[in-house]
Amino acid sequence: MKKQLAQMLCCWIPVKKYRKKAIASLKEFNAEKILCNYQKYNHFYTDFLNHAVKPKTVLLVEPNNYHGEIVPGFVKYWQNLGYNVDVVLRISNYEENPFALFKKNELPAVYPLQKWRVSQILKNKIIKNYDFVFVSSFDYQETKERYFDYLGSEPQSRFGALCVYHNCQNIEPYDENEKYLGKRLFVLNDFPLAKDKAKLLCPIYFGKIPVHKKNAKTCFVMIGRLSPNTRNCSQLLAAVEKLINENIKNFKVLVIGSGGMAVPEALKRHIKKLGRLNFNDMYHNCMKSDFLLALLDPDSPQQKSYKNGTTTGSKQLSLGLNKPMLIEQTFADVYGFSAKDAVLYQGDELYEAMKKAINMKEKEYASVCRALERHAVSVATKSEKNLRQTIDAIQRKK
Repeated sequence: MKKQLAQMLCCWIPVKKYRKKAIASLKEFNAEKILCNYQKYNHFYTDFLNHAVKPKTVLLVEPNNYHGEIVPGFVKYWQNLGYNVDVVLRISNYEENPFALFKKNELPAVYPLQKWRVSQILKNKIIKNYDFVFVSSFDYQETKERYFDYLGSEPQSRFGALCVYHNCQNIEPYDENEKYLGKRLFVLNDFPLAKDKAKLLCPIYFGKIPVHKKNAKTCFVMIGRLSPNTRNCSQLLAAVEKLINENIKNFKVLVIGSGGMAVPEALKRHIKKLGRLNFNDMYHNCMKSDFLLALLDPDSPQQKSYKNGTTTGSKQLSLGLNKPMLIEQTFADVYGFSAKDAVLYQGDELYEAMKKAINMKEKEYASVCRALERHAVSVATKSEKNLRQTIDAIQRKK
């Protein structure tokens, strides 16, 4: 209803670009919340403008009020390359605390800001003091365009900007320019569509993760929005029902995320919905569990983009939190997982995969976790190398 009202109120704006901006702003308009955030957080805006930018510093910007889980991993890559990192987040991301697992000496300087304040600082002269501006979500979902097109300008840091596309299918329709193609762009997974356009940069560091031993009662966790566009929840319900009917009851499923999934009464002893959690609670629930459920459906037209353009967040969580994933074979091939570091199944055979995971002995489980750790090291090594080579190539030309 709010979306339709915003569209009606803005239909008179002749320029499409400005009409999209106005609609996006009205959709999230909440006077009480805006006033509260202004009173509580506006000092971060002046703090940012007045702070001294250290030599060799990058400004990392996440323009959305979600995607906070990717920020710690990107910060870690920059820190590993010897950079200081300042982070600008939307307030909702900041309040959920994506750096919950960082040690004190790892923490970057973080500035929570309202959307319009983010735009203001990126146009301020202080940006010239940064080596780079790094935009962790470049395909801006609110207005369906490049984030710099939304801004109307490019931030003027010393060596320019580096940006991450979350869906490499957007690169062509968003009319990405030659300055960025193949030179300043990254993606979260090595999709063929991104070849020669963007390099892999997959953020999988959340903090130091303790070694986990398999629980006596197997615990599965599903993390993410409960929607047919992202998860096949009916497949999960059917698998759990079949397990119970076969008297396999030594398991539980934790469901973390927003959205609706009606759980039948007969399954509630085994499926617990926790709703949307802050990052600290989400991380710890995941770390205490045994397996991560991707719930990707190869036959779903809504999930088609997960095969060739969009990366499921389950990939980063599995690698970063060392949590073996139950994932359908088609998607495992796309994301580089194998039977050594995940539990694979075909089509709608989730039940068989869950049964295998429940029956898995500690020795085999530990072996899968070690293989998953090696996979994570390989992804992190390649990602950091790609970032370093990109930085070096840009700086050589200056």
